Amino acid sequence: MATSPTTPMFRSATVVGAAVVPAAYTLGALLLAGEAAVHIQQYASIFHAVSWIGPLFLANAAASVVTIAGLAYPRTRQLAALAGIMISVIALGSLAVSYGQGLFGWHEGGFRTPTALAVITEVGAVVLLATGLAAKTVFRQDPVRLPR
Repeated sequence: MATSPTTPMFRSATVVGAAVVPAAYTLGALLLAGEAAVHIQQYASIFHAVSWIGPLFLANAAASVVTIAGLAYPRTRQLAALAGIMISVIALGSLAVSYGQGLFGWHEGGFRTPTALAVITEVGAVVLLATGLAAKTVFRQDPVRLPR
């Protein structure tokens, strides 16, 4: 038995893809908002006095907000998802470097609650935005037309 776009199996996979992609992008955007909130809170409480790190925290938050806006529009959604992945990966890499040799003179000590929240939101954003991009590629089909 050959499968075609009209077979029920193919149609149900397309319906699943149509549900996974927007959910992944939406949840990824929420996690980027959480990442931005943590960075703004940490800037206000600690990093406003640290010369390079403070402005980088604000830049992360601003880039996250712009990316969230990009995720809201279908024409820019894939590019915004890539940007969101890069923002979160760079933030995670910067945190890892700050625990080792230090980053721009800042050495992170201990694992505070805001750090844990940042790691959770950044890893989650990477996973969900990458899932959205992958699902968009795997389920690339014509718009779903459900039977009437």
